[in-house]
Amino acid sequence: KTGILGYDAYWQRTPDGGPAFTSSPIAKLFLLGTIKFATRDSYGMGIEYEGGKPGWNDAMNGLPGMVGSGMPETYELHQLFSYVKKVVDTYKRPVIVPEELSALIAVVQKALDDLEASAYKEPKELPYDVPAELFTYWDTVATAREDYRAKVKYYFSGEVTTYSASDLVGMVDRWLAQIELGMERAIKIGSHGDGDDGKSGIPPSYFSYNITSFELNGLKNDVGLPLVNPKAMKVGRFPLFLEGPTRFLKTVTEDKSEIATMYDKVKASGLRDEELKMYFLSASLKGQSYDMGRMMAFTPGWLENQSIWMHMSYKYYLELIRGKFYNQFFAEMRGGGMLPYMDPVRYGRSLMECSSFLASSAFPDPSFHGRGFSARLSGSTAEFLSIWKLIFIGPKPFFLDKDGKLAFNLKPALPLFFFKDDDENAAEPTYDTDGHVTVSFKLFAHIPVTYHNSKEKDLFDIAPESYKVTMADGSVKNIKGGVISSKLADTIRRIYGVKSIDAYF
Repeated sequence: KTGILGYDAYWQRTPDGGPAFTSSPIAKLFLLGTIKFATRDSYGMGIEYEGGKPGWNDAMNGLPGMVGSGMPETYELHQLFSYVKKVVDTYKRPVIVPEELSALIAVVQKALDDLEASAYKEPKELPYDVPAELFTYWDTVATAREDYRAKVKYYFSGEVTTYSASDLVGMVDRWLAQIELGMERAIKIGSHGDGDDGKSGIPPSYFSYNITSFELNGLKNDVGLPLVNPKAMKVGRFPLFLEGPTRFLKTVTEDKSEIATMYDKVKASGLRDEELKMYFLSASLKGQSYDMGRMMAFTPGWLENQSIWMHMSYKYYLELIRGKFYNQFFAEMRGGGMLPYMDPVRYGRSLMECSSFLASSAFPDPSFHGRGFSARLSGSTAEFLSIWKLIFIGPKPFFLDKDGKLAFNLKPALPLFFFKDDDENAAEPTYDTDGHVTVSFKLFAHIPVTYHNSKEKDLFDIAPESYKVTMADGSVKNIKGGVISSKLADTIRRIYGVKSIDAYF
């Protein structure tokens, strides 16, 4: 309808065939976050699935029709706004957004003012019926969101609004407080399923909303059915899904106590497959409505119905090592939760090959328990590469030192059994000329790096005592301490001037 053909049609333009509307990356992220913030459900907990599809777990494809929402997206929104705040607060630059977005923001801010002025107080026990004050806020903001979408369906006007860094940070702080309040509500509302009383303290993944009061608005949909305006809602709950606590852990990476508590809760919950020592994608779905999606058509233990979904399990393990819970992470790995430490006979395929899912202990036929199905080289592999980086390299190999110059360091997360393992099936350890056990890998798939473990202990988040960097021309540079600075760090980053690196612990 714009009259523009080809790739140019993908760009949002100004009216009458004007140029594509442009903005900075941080403004784009802020716009995305604002739309997501304005799409929170009526209890202010999850992000509504009002686009016709659920989130990562596409087998919950009935959820959008249940006025459903998801907490995983809320946790990601928390991360997004935290990043926006950090960047804007660091560089103190103004952020320029489309005028249409600023109109939406004005309504959101006024609605929050009205909510605060309403003297609404959070009760200790949350009712399932959405409080009137929260519903009014939701109705106001949802209407403004749809007005925004109607305005920008084809064009931006081209007019802009500028927010100072301090104003935007203050706004994001206010929104983050609301998001965190919604996260707390989600824990209180909880989950509900077979053997689940909702008191586990584990973040639920999904909610639905039943429209308990409505009025006809005189409009009809594409097939002639009448449309209504909701006037009141009641929240519905689902069983636990592993995605909830997995995404939640991303918001508490620096809180060791919270990570430890959540790990113990998940391990003791219906998400744990005790037979396989792994984690179900979901707890038991017994008694759930078929309205929630196609997963209800599967036998328990198969596909998305309480199976072991390798991709999501690896996401969970990644958050453990990212949170520096090394002992727990490697216990899960070595206990059979990750390749290549699974039983090859039970797994039924190469230990070098990921699967979409493993039939869990919930599957009726015990001979299938732990067997991998549907070879997959995408999701699990991507998570494993992130895990591999943290194990062998560390979270931040390159950084700027106190003088603002490039620096390089290695802080691996290597257990002693990677160097020397008493298991009869383990490979023989390798030693350097001084008799110290070693482990090697390739940095950037090009530079051989060898760790020398003279103390024969776990190397968890500690820097080497020294480095030996052998250059491509045969010269050697010896570095004392755990950090390689400036020029040599830059050479390592460029890869081709370095032959090998030895790190001594």
